Amino acid sequence: MYTNNKLSKAVRLAIAFGAASATAFTASVSAQEEEGAKIEKIQVTGSRIQRADIESASPITVFSAEDLAASGHVTIEGFIQSIPSMNGGMNGRQTNNGSGGAAAASMRGLGSVRTLILINGRRTATGDLNTIPMGFIERVEVLRDGASTIYGSDAIAGVINFITKRNFEGAEVVAQYDVTGESDGEGRSLSVTLGSSSNRGNAVLSLEYSDRKPIWQGDREFSAIPWGERNGERVMAGSGANSFGTWTPYDRNSPYFGSNDDPTSPYFGQGAWVVDPQNGAVRRYDQTIDSYNFAPASYLVTPQKVFSANATANYELTKDVSAFLEAGFTNRQSDQLMAADGTFWGARMTADHPNNPIGEDISVSRRLEETGGRSFRQDYYAYRMVTGLEGSFDNGWAWDVSYNYARYTDASLDIGRANPGRYNKMLSPAACNADPKCAAVGIWNPLEANSLTPEQLAYASVPNSPLTVGVNKQLMANLTGDTGDFSFDAGSIGWAVGYERRDTSLVVTPDGGAVVGEIYSVTASPTEGSYSVDEMFAEVNVPLLAGVTGADRLDVSAAVRMSDYDFLSSHTTAKFGVEYVPVQGLLLRATFSDGFRAPSITNLYGPQSESNISYVDPCHQWGTSTASQIVKDNCASEGLSPNIQLTNLQSASIVGGNPDLGPEESESYTVGFVYSPNFVQNLSIAIDYYNIEITNGLGAPSVTALIAQCYGSENFSAPACDSIKGPTHPIVNRPALPGSDYRALAANPIVSGIIATTQNIATFETSGIDFDVNWHTDLLGGRFNARLDGTYLRSYDYQSLSGVAVLEMAGKFGADPNFGGRPAAFSKLRSNLGLSYSVDNWNVLWVARYQSGVDDINFRATALSSSVGSYIYHDLQGSYTFPNNLSLTAGVRNLFDKQPPYVTNGNDMNTLNSSYDTAGQYLYARLAYRF
Repeated sequence: MYTNNKLSKAVRLAIAFGAASATAFTASVSAQEEEGAKIEKIQVTGSRIQRADIESASPITVFSAEDLAASGHVTIEGFIQSIPSMNGGMNGRQTNNGSGGAAAASMRGLGSVRTLILINGRRTATGDLNTIPMGFIERVEVLRDGASTIYGSDAIAGVINFITKRNFEGAEVVAQYDVTGESDGEGRSLSVTLGSSSNRGNAVLSLEYSDRKPIWQGDREFSAIPWGERNGERVMAGSGANSFGTWTPYDRNSPYFGSNDDPTSPYFGQGAWVVDPQNGAVRRYDQTIDSYNFAPASYLVTPQKVFSANATANYELTKDVSAFLEAGFTNRQSDQLMAADGTFWGARMTADHPNNPIGEDISVSRRLEETGGRSFRQDYYAYRMVTGLEGSFDNGWAWDVSYNYARYTDASLDIGRANPGRYNKMLSPAACNADPKCAAVGIWNPLEANSLTPEQLAYASVPNSPLTVGVNKQLMANLTGDTGDFSFDAGSIGWAVGYERRDTSLVVTPDGGAVVGEIYSVTASPTEGSYSVDEMFAEVNVPLLAGVTGADRLDVSAAVRMSDYDFLSSHTTAKFGVEYVPVQGLLLRATFSDGFRAPSITNLYGPQSESNISYVDPCHQWGTSTASQIVKDNCASEGLSPNIQLTNLQSASIVGGNPDLGPEESESYTVGFVYSPNFVQNLSIAIDYYNIEITNGLGAPSVTALIAQCYGSENFSAPACDSIKGPTHPIVNRPALPGSDYRALAANPIVSGIIATTQNIATFETSGIDFDVNWHTDLLGGRFNARLDGTYLRSYDYQSLSGVAVLEMAGKFGADPNFGGRPAAFSKLRSNLGLSYSVDNWNVLWVARYQSGVDDINFRATALSSSVGSYIYHDLQGSYTFPNNLSLTAGVRNLFDKQPPYVTNGNDMNTLNSSYDTAGQYLYARLAYRF
């Protein structure tokens, strides 16, 4: 059978310690089984040099396939996002608004765009974790260090390298079933892995299918109602666009214009009106009873189905040359569902409409509940093909040449979209009668619930079906070896050189209805772009000392990479590392690197569109607020009442690509040690300090910061005001509040038209400490294992643009700049403690997942919940392996059904859905059979 025994040993060493830092292992793979045996070398994540051990200066954590299975997750997403070094607002199954069905990893909280995802050391079509099949993974190597010099752009925060099964033989079938303690959110998965070997090669085929059912926000008490706060109490704070219409007169001189300033009135501070659905009376809009509860129509956990087929093969062509092949296919069918669209553009109900309550033109905000909601569906296909040759020379030098072609197609379908022109026609008798199609369905009364007929829906609603296609091509050639007899006393100099060419393209084809401007809030311009980059790199590892007093080993390493993009100036990055072993069992290590991230293809050419971004409004009850006099004067100049209630605000902002972007740059360093004391057997302790600084960072400006800057300047004179184009911007397309340049005419007059496209404006600086402790011992005839791994976030400072305050996010929750401003927790301490015991065919595992408490970055003492205490989730699992290689596993995630916290300044679901478990207790059972 064709196997690499030394590589297998190296991997077994890593897995023996669970998820220990790879540098903890003092055993060398180069130990010869017999005199004159050939030394086998391997390559670890973070270096291109093949070496005889798995030590490196960079901190690496290795997870085995058994670790993945022990997590109890159906897909890789849940496992990766539970790693303590991940932080912030990651997209995934708990993201209903804005994920697009993808699942992301955000190392150090720096975003998925700065966390490079690799398969066997090569790039994927996208960073979507849903394309990584659980059953095909042999191990996961997580590099917690900047690696732009080794892998090129995007590896600023770190690298996650999924190593697939390459020498598998036999067959394995794994089936799993999940369900919550509330009997919903079912998950099913089935994987089949087949492998066969000969004396010259091996082939592996993996098929996997998973199906996740939805959970509705209305099915959990904490998310069933969108809460707001008034006078120290929680009140219903749904959308002002309700199912029977909220309206405001267009005429500023109308007796119905303006806010209610009577503090004794239940409608105090409110400026909109309704026709009471109970008695038909015209009265003030009351948020507590008239706002729309959008929660029951929205997902808490999104559904998806994923099918994947993957294969690897390697074959010895000659003694020193082998061919290899990797092929992958994934189809993801995902869905996000939110409440129905509304006439957010300020639908104009004319004065002559028979149901107009005041005989004046009015702006109506009406939820189009009859459509059944806004469904965002993705039919996503990802393909990947890698082919190449690898071999070695008689002097031990190794080489490989490969070509990687990766392509994805995202065919989306949005249902329930509105055609503003046709809805407006149905609100004007004259305009409707002049159009035969409108006249055929008749005028519509938006001030009555359930008044849209099927014929009117067919006339005025339109689907949106854009298509996105991305292609990545990667040509790589690597050569690695050592200087042989030309060496220091401590050993030969290891080196690696290589060349890489990447070509990336993106084509976004909008729906035909959007092209002609018939779909509300959907951009109409098709976008297309591409770029290419040529890169060369070199890396050396120099052993300076070995086996001398005070230095059992001292190695220094260096790497350099030159990147030449066809749309940027050439750029060079470098990395340096030190490994020092003063005595056996203790490794001191340090790295320094500068990083480089070119704009991604979506940063450059992604279409511009409207996004409704949550923000803090400085004019909320400005008469009694602590705002400056300048802010108060500006709020008053727009005709806003001193007592105006502005809650549950989402600014209509313009987001998307920018072809004029430049690169972002970074500097990072790590310092740490790994200690395996000889007085405690099988104990390994790894502690590493990290620091990362990013300048000229790619990001969207903070909507809250722009508005605060603008309103905090005299007569709106700040440069930030130039970024607020107002509600009449073509993409936003809403009527303006009379007398205001910035606010839309609506029940809540939101600030609109903010240019929040990607720009080189942000700076990030983060630092902290990673720690891993692993120990195992024989106990009562079995084996006891303990593993503690965690990250302490010392600092996370973010400045969205020059001139605004630096946000110190460590230990806080607030808008994550990397995920559309979604509120997320940046806990100072995240850790996982796992205790397991195995005896005979039994195994029991308990895991405690801890995250420390956080405070609102915009802390208000009057808020009901500006702080969240520490959280601990408990997981329990037991398994039994039968003599015929059949194993049965049963477990519970979130054993005690810990519910997520209520926070005042949350977004979706009244909580921080990216940071806390929203589904509750999950029970699962798994069968695995290998033959």
